[in-house]
Amino acid sequence: MTDSQLKNMTRTTSYGLTAFFMFFLAIQNYRYGFYELVYTATFLIPLLGFGIAYTYAQRFFEIKDHAHPILLAVMVVLIASNINETSSNATLWLYPIGLLSYLVLPFRMSNVFNAGVLISLTFFIMIQQGLFNSLSFFTSYLLISSVASIFAYLHHHKNRKLIELSLHDPLTGAYNMKHLDDTLTKEISRSHVTGNTLSLIALKVDYFDQFTDVHGNNAAKDLTIELSEMLGGMIRAGDSHYYDDNSLFYMLLPNTPQEGMLIMTERVRRTVEETKWQTIGTMTVSVGCTTSTEKPTTAESLLKEVQCALSDAEANGHNRVNHFTQQ
Repeated sequence: MTDSQLKNMTRTTSYGLTAFFMFFLAIQNYRYGFYELVYTATFLIPLLGFGIAYTYAQRFFEIKDHAHPILLAVMVVLIASNINETSSNATLWLYPIGLLSYLVLPFRMSNVFNAGVLISLTFFIMIQQGLFNSLSFFTSYLLISSVASIFAYLHHHKNRKLIELSLHDPLTGAYNMKHLDDTLTKEISRSHVTGNTLSLIALKVDYFDQFTDVHGNNAAKDLTIELSEMLGGMIRAGDSHYYDDNSLFYMLLPNTPQEGMLIMTERVRRTVEETKWQTIGTMTVSVGCTTSTEKPTTAESLLKEVQCALSDAEANGHNRVNHFTQQ
């Protein structure tokens, strides 16, 4: 499961649990005769349902997160509209919205959101119900949001480290194939929307298996690490490089047409050939490359194209660049 899929699942679950909690509060307020809050719940629950639908749509389309803070802000306004001189029950409905923000918004944005709710509602309650009630709300909301913020920070910090570990190859430090599949899918979608060309490069050290047989696995690992460091230093901002367990390196070049990609691949091939490597002295690489076309493209088809181009480069004598051409 990717990070984006986990985030969407968390948001969907959070919206659903909050809707259930609001439904429970609505029943309790109906039993005690607070009908205005029951009417508010009839608006809040559909809004939470919209949040679920919006999050579900984000799984399939490149949709920004702008709707989530707007949705939460609308809920706060609806709840605040029930706060008057005689009733303070509506303030209890603000706490689950504050906690929900830490589950559906980025960490910094959730802090800004809760700070805005805390300051604005404190002044509003002070006008409606006086200083004592406003201080009571300020203290309780600040305590709850602070505790939630601490837990959210610890989770965010730990989760970020786990994500970094899950995205990188432990040997080379380059991104792994799981991340390549996810990134390719996103970049292909962006390429279809913007019309910009996406390029993919695959390369492999020539006669790498024979080198491993002669010099051993440790020497092969050292050479792989050296090559990964070189590729990482050659890519531009916005580009990325990847490594899989079959001794293959990939380079993903967004917004790069065929001409720019061919210049990059030839530069890589020549640099590898001219470099004095600590492990082997001199070596060469075979390179396959491809670019996305106007036709519908998938991550799987693009990987097949670049692997086919690499196989042709190796079959035609190694130490060369081969661009995929449609048969």
